[in-house]
Amino acid sequence: MSQTAALYHLQTLDSQIDTIRKRLDEIARLLSQDDVLQAAQIALTNAEQSHIKWHARQTELELERASVQEEVKDTETRLYSGKISNPRELTDLQDKLAELNRRSESLEEPILEAMLAVEADTTTVEQAQKALDRVVNERSHQFGELDKEQTTFSEQLTQLLAETEQERSHINIQHLEIYDQLRQRPGGLAVTLLKGDECGVCGVELTSQMAQRVRRGDVLTCPTCNRILHVQ
Repeated sequence: MSQTAALYHLQTLDSQIDTIRKRLDEIARLLSQDDVLQAAQIALTNAEQSHIKWHARQTELELERASVQEEVKDTETRLYSGKISNPRELTDLQDKLAELNRRSESLEEPILEAMLAVEADTTTVEQAQKALDRVVNERSHQFGELDKEQTTFSEQLTQLLAETEQERSHINIQHLEIYDQLRQRPGGLAVTLLKGDECGVCGVELTSQMAQRVRRGDVLTCPTCNRILHVQ
């Protein structure tokens, strides 16, 4: 196989790789940027975070109430033990007991609010989970097909990359340098076919001597677009 034939085959392989990579990028975007699925996931996350917040608030308030009630119990024990006879101390205990009871009562409404919020968020979390499950089920077929396509293309990509490495081993290093530089240009087309005596990309007509050299297998580039020329 001539060097231009090897370069043209390498270009064919690389073009297939470019196409596959483009499709794999599209598949990855489709799998990761499903707006409906993301909205359902966000709704569930928000509901769960709200539930956690209110549940923590309820626990905090109930612990505070339990602490106050324990203090009420201790104060009542001291107050009614009959061991305190000092009027000032008795008055202080009575005032303290009244304040503790007020604190305990003041906690009832916030605790009830937190309980209702927890209950509401529990329902919201259940509904959000069902909604997410429904979206996932609706997308399962589509995602399944995309997953299969992704797997197939990934396997093809692995095979093509191996083929390109093998093909590159048959090409002169200097020619590979030219090829790789041309591949960096927009479109990635480094090798083109000679059509008659014209470049298959830009259409410039080559001299008969240059066209003859291309047909002979010499590695030459188009004088206008600089792509490597090849004749099948």
